[in-house]
Amino acid sequence: MRARTVAAPTNDHDVKMQLRKFREPICLFGEGPAERRDRLKIILARKEVEEGISANDIVSGAREDDDRDFRDGQVKETFYTEGPDELKTARLWIAEYSLPRAKSRTMIAKRKQAELETYIAKKEAKLKEYETAIKEGREIPEEDIEDTRMDEDNETEQEHNRFMDKAGKYRNLDLSSSQIGDARPISGCSFSPDGQFLATSSWSGVAKIWSMPSCDLKFTLYGHAERLTDAKFHPQFDSAAVGNTEGKGKVVAAATSSADLKVKLWSNDSFRDIGTLEGHAGRVCRIGFHPSGRYLGTTSFDKTWRMWDLETQQELLCQEGHSRALYNLAFQVDGALVASAGLDAICRVWDLRTGRSIMTLQGHVKQILGLDFNPDGVKIATGSDDNTIKLWDLRKRKAYYTMPAHPNLVSAVKYSSCGDFLISSSYDRTCKIWNLRNFTAIKTLSGHDEKVMCVDFAPAGDLVVSASYDRTFKVWSTE
Repeated sequence: MRARTVAAPTNDHDVKMQLRKFREPICLFGEGPAERRDRLKIILARKEVEEGISANDIVSGAREDDDRDFRDGQVKETFYTEGPDELKTARLWIAEYSLPRAKSRTMIAKRKQAELETYIAKKEAKLKEYETAIKEGREIPEEDIEDTRMDEDNETEQEHNRFMDKAGKYRNLDLSSSQIGDARPISGCSFSPDGQFLATSSWSGVAKIWSMPSCDLKFTLYGHAERLTDAKFHPQFDSAAVGNTEGKGKVVAAATSSADLKVKLWSNDSFRDIGTLEGHAGRVCRIGFHPSGRYLGTTSFDKTWRMWDLETQQELLCQEGHSRALYNLAFQVDGALVASAGLDAICRVWDLRTGRSIMTLQGHVKQILGLDFNPDGVKIATGSDDNTIKLWDLRKRKAYYTMPAHPNLVSAVKYSSCGDFLISSSYDRTCKIWNLRNFTAIKTLSGHDEKVMCVDFAPAGDLVVSASYDRTFKVWSTE
């Protein structure tokens, strides 16, 4: 009777494994799965009586023994390859570069948070005092009411005023100029660090440098044999050195990537070709400079992202980790972390000081195309083919908000310099500016005839540029 109530595995394979563990025949002549399970029940019931423990404990103990045997039989080996000495030197240099910046950033963030909490506590105490006075029928002095109004000397209120001023300007953002950028679709666009120049990349294999905000063509960069995928300015790009042939001939001003598997570097004086980075086995997609300007990150359809030393023009790191093509990457403002995202719908965060993948951000159901780090260093925005934008908090290791952004895929996302606003571009032919304090779209930029491929904020926040499949780029101004 006891055998009927014994809990035994229902899977026939598990039943056979248990019988083998008890040194019993796993199959008798004419025996089916049901009879085999009944036989195991009888054996377990007998062992319960003999050993004085439950059948569940007996089965669990057998499974633990199996797991232990499996682990003991495994061959332990490293799944990575050793990097060159130059990579170790680079990791140490990045650690020395990033730690003081991270310390300064966190101290400022803590100070602002403390001031905000003090400000809120003070206001709540005043409001509670007035509420009590009203209930008791007492009159509130006029000078006390004045104290609750905006204090222009308070840093919290000053920051709020700046935010409201920017929000108002972005609501009034209007088309300033529209320029035919090339004979073929424009794949990428980015402002220079001072906002005086704009770089565009095109499927014709040509990159162009434009002056802002006049949109006058200054330089045309030839050198790639295939369509371009991105163009970025160096973080220390010097506008004053453009046209000056003395002293800046070998200083990198910009980089371009192409489907010809190459990345080219261009000089600061006259945008001459001063180097080619080769190594990817698939077409190169988006690129990004390390905040220090010393390194360059590249992504590719060969499922890897790579880091290059711009001084030696040598590859330092070839990093795997994605199951499908890699499309975009973004460096943290401190320079310690880099995020990568691609067609596997996953965003990974890497620590450049150790080489470890410290976080995997999963949530999108389709490929990720847009990616950017917030200037606060702890948040990431991703735009996907599932038409949504996800906002991630690295401290919580998860998405804290998902915005149904566009009716078509999101091709690019970019934070403003203050981090309170985000702009997105989409194949629905529009761009949208988002208020990240209440997650609402405050402005929709319409005007392109085809899908928008890329978008960027000017560093000062007064201009926005969008590049489109319709072969034009448009500049939107707050003035």
